[in-house]
Amino acid sequence: MQDKDILFEELMSNYISGSITDEEKVSLFALVEESDLYRGRYNEMVKLYALLHIPAFESQKETRYAYLKEWLHLTSGVTFRRRWFIYTRNVAVILLLMVSVSIGSIFIYNELDESGEQLYNEMAVPLGSQTKVVLPDGSTVVLNSGSVLKYPLSYGKKERNVYLVGEGYFEVAKNVEKVFQVYAGGMQVRVTGTTFNLRSYPEDSETEVALINGGVDVLANNKQVRLKPDEKAIYNRETGALYSETTESHKSSLWTTGRLSFVNASFLDILKDIERKYNVKIWVESDKVANEYFTGSINLTMSLQEVFNFIDVDKKYRFEQSGSVIMLKDR
Repeated sequence: MQDKDILFEELMSNYISGSITDEEKVSLFALVEESDLYRGRYNEMVKLYALLHIPAFESQKETRYAYLKEWLHLTSGVTFRRRWFIYTRNVAVILLLMVSVSIGSIFIYNELDESGEQLYNEMAVPLGSQTKVVLPDGSTVVLNSGSVLKYPLSYGKKERNVYLVGEGYFEVAKNVEKVFQVYAGGMQVRVTGTTFNLRSYPEDSETEVALINGGVDVLANNKQVRLKPDEKAIYNRETGALYSETTESHKSSLWTTGRLSFVNASFLDILKDIERKYNVKIWVESDKVANEYFTGSINLTMSLQEVFNFIDVDKKYRFEQSGSVIMLKDR
């Protein structure tokens, strides 16, 4: 068991640093699949890793990354609760609360500085879950699987600023004197009171906001566009391009009602959404998948096998599942 612990620590260290090889990934997920202990550790690390992508805290990335690596070497013989109280650099305390709600679980982190003054709240939603957050001004955000929302404890006093990694459906309380601003994936969204869906997962190349009602200003890379209902803005983080186009905005938020809607979406992007919503890992062993596209709506009450049968209309692929790991292969 000790040898496996060491192997797991090495693989996770490579995973969070981005240096892991394909062969090491197979070994890592084999360990995750065979052991509830490793699966739990892996999920904890993924949540922490997501916090590295909060744009307001670029200066803390090195510290947090160092903590992630340190954490790996403190897991043996250390209880779950104690591990979460080890980190004290730059932040006096991280309090972890798991709050059960009807549609999932949400991890809430309250950060305090050395004087004890609260600075920020962070909420991280586990894969396979979603939850609703009510902000101090009455604005609400439904957070999708694998998302992180951050806002200052002083929210609403002078400013209404929040930071998002992942996807959120926003219903913003109107206040013309205090603009509501969301920062996500290189994009800044400014509103006074409106409803919109914002998507910006770190592994995606684009940040996208779809306006359902009201109006929003979108800024990115020194460019700006103003949206009307049934328009969306797309910011390509690789090219720096920002543009808008018409859309059926209500479809962008169908995930909040238990459905996923796709319009000429690539299979690879669809598989990412399936991974998040079903809390599985999908390995693609086919060169053809990159050229596959799909239009349709998936009901999330469907089983994984039903979902795969539905999107694989021509029955080109085999989906082999072992626990939470799925291999996609050519027939």
